[in-house]
Amino acid sequence: MVLNDEPFRARGWNPDVEGNGVGCNTTQIGFIDTEDRDCLAFMYGFLTLEGVPGIGPIPSIPASIVSLYIMPSVELDPTQPWLDINGQPAEYEHMLIRFGITGPEDFPSLAPAMDKLWEDLEVFTNLSTGTREVAGTSTTDEEPLTWVMTTGRPVTRYVASTEMQNEMQSSLVLGSLFVFVSLAIGFRSIKQALVTLGPILLVVVWLYGLMEVAGASLNIVTVTIATISLGVGIDYCIHVTERYRESREKGESHKQALHAVGGACSLALIGSAASDIAGFSVIALSPMGLFSNFGIFSAAMIFLSLIASLVLTTAALGLLHQFTKSDSEEE
Repeated sequence: MVLNDEPFRARGWNPDVEGNGVGCNTTQIGFIDTEDRDCLAFMYGFLTLEGVPGIGPIPSIPASIVSLYIMPSVELDPTQPWLDINGQPAEYEHMLIRFGITGPEDFPSLAPAMDKLWEDLEVFTNLSTGTREVAGTSTTDEEPLTWVMTTGRPVTRYVASTEMQNEMQSSLVLGSLFVFVSLAIGFRSIKQALVTLGPILLVVVWLYGLMEVAGASLNIVTVTIATISLGVGIDYCIHVTERYRESREKGESHKQALHAVGGACSLALIGSAASDIAGFSVIALSPMGLFSNFGIFSAAMIFLSLIASLVLTTAALGLLHQFTKSDSEEE
């Protein structure tokens, strides 16, 4: 405006009269008073109709781009942009502020970015009657806004993923409880149920640790893998425990039962795990990051489940035998 006021004159700006013809006073160097509502009403109206004028090497911004950010409730008067076509002061019920976020698919880093964004928006939230979750019902002189909210694909994906992660983690706890009850009923032994379930819970811990070491973000895919590991990995441990129980029921000693587990049973489990790992490794070749991570960590989950079943479960069965033996000797 200071360098070229012709576009503004065409929309009613007149520096030769008091208030520049729009009830807006300027500073000594020709800038408009941004604390004056009439000045802001004129500028919003001008930008809505004309866009941002270019000057020199700086290109103009068309009104179609400006309309993505501010839009009046009623169509504006072309000759008096601070008024609508009904002659009433223009009102803007919605305003959009766009923020750029790098790496929006990295949800752990997006969380502090969202916190910082809300800090930047405090100048607006302090003027709002609503909260982050719910819009206010009406405005006041001190709070002229009803709602300040964040939206956009990165935000919606982040919110949806966060909610699903919480649900998945809750289902992991609930699923572990159901598995434990089922094993206790099936084995008719709480101790053997704990021996069978414990190694798989360690697999879940290992998976989260592996994700941290690999620098993978905690998202809906990685959380899903941790939940799936409970259902997939428990089969390996059940095979080991059941094979041990069968051998013991046939009258074999503890060592003979463990040898049986390490024989045909281990070969079957290794073959099954190898085929599963090969299948998930194919998914790991996907060019899409989420699917690639799903394949990599799923293959890792199968491998860790195999190790847990053949090493930890058998070790736990040995410890259980020692405790049971000690109790029998004391009796």
